[in-house]
Amino acid sequence: MTSLKKAGIYVLTTVIAFWFVIQILYPASQSLTHGFGAYYSAARLLRTGQFSAQVYDPTYFRPMVRADSHQQADDIYHANPPTTSLMLWPLSFLSIENARFIWTLANAALLFGGLILLLFTFSPRPTLPVMALLASLGMLFQPAQENIRLGQAYLLIFALLSIAVVAWSKLAKSDPLGGAALALALVLKTAGWALLPILIWQRQWRRLFWTVGVAGVILVMTLPLFPPPLWQRYGQLLYETGNSAATCAAAYQTTRSLLCRLLVFDPVWSQTPLVNLPWLAAILLISLALLTMGFILIFARRNETLALVAALAWGVIFAPLGEQYHHTVMLIPLSWLILQWDRLNWFSRGCLITALCLYILPLPGQNGGWTLLAYPRLYGAWLILTALYSNQTRAEFPE
Repeated sequence: MTSLKKAGIYVLTTVIAFWFVIQILYPASQSLTHGFGAYYSAARLLRTGQFSAQVYDPTYFRPMVRADSHQQADDIYHANPPTTSLMLWPLSFLSIENARFIWTLANAALLFGGLILLLFTFSPRPTLPVMALLASLGMLFQPAQENIRLGQAYLLIFALLSIAVVAWSKLAKSDPLGGAALALALVLKTAGWALLPILIWQRQWRRLFWTVGVAGVILVMTLPLFPPPLWQRYGQLLYETGNSAATCAAAYQTTRSLLCRLLVFDPVWSQTPLVNLPWLAAILLISLALLTMGFILIFARRNETLALVAALAWGVIFAPLGEQYHHTVMLIPLSWLILQWDRLNWFSRGCLITALCLYILPLPGQNGGWTLLAYPRLYGAWLILTALYSNQTRAEFPE
């Protein structure tokens, strides 16, 4: 790479970084939003010994979020396990304004830290210009921006799952570290579950032992804080939420939501499907999930790390619930492909470039318009998974 090209990359990255600080980081650090408001209120209840099954009652929890945020935020706790309240517990001793400021900086650190970890593990040439380009991608990545704006938790999940994938690569081979990272993701947000079938299929019993063991130790140690009835209530609400017609909303960038909008009528969430065939939507969803997971399992023993990366994409695509910020995890397979650009065939490169555009451009309006245009993040995820499939047989694809 010539000096002129390097200089251009550095200038571009500097401009993007300046915009990122002014337009994303600073406004987020000064605003109290849903997402962060729910995490903070739950953590404060935990700190004061008032955390109970009532957090899953909107009539109890929403007024608390509004009071804690000075009427600036409103949220519920339904989709979160009880242990999510541990996440902001260290910051619950601070005022909500100071906690928001620190959490915003922490999110930025998790974004760049995870990208740097992936770069130095999977890039054949971890140079400064490549680092600058990857950092620019992270700053322009719309799901990551949404995480920071709302104070969500998925940059933490991205960092934890990055650690798990890196720790289990041939370069590291650290079963305890990877297991602990995945266990934390599972305990805090029930994230990363799609990696478990891969571990079982690969007979990675040590990795599975560390994952289940660390998660079990955390759950046992926190039983005084989160007794079984509380977990039972969470399970009930998770089941109800997963079966709600609200999952048809285009805000959920998932395959399930798209199929629901196309094939299931609902007077609120899906008023104009192509046809009303709920059974067909269910068959298509299950068939696609099994077929794509089958492909991942087929080449899992040839390339373990690539299988883990693909499984993360699969987990986002087929998640029962998945708003835009859930797609932050897609930075892992996306970064993997970018860092292996020279090894990609022309088809995979086309999929990757298109996916990048779909993840960098803003979401279209959710009201009205053509249903198929409302799911750019989902299409981006499918294209990334397709690119991984396309190159899975190449012997030089590293682990």
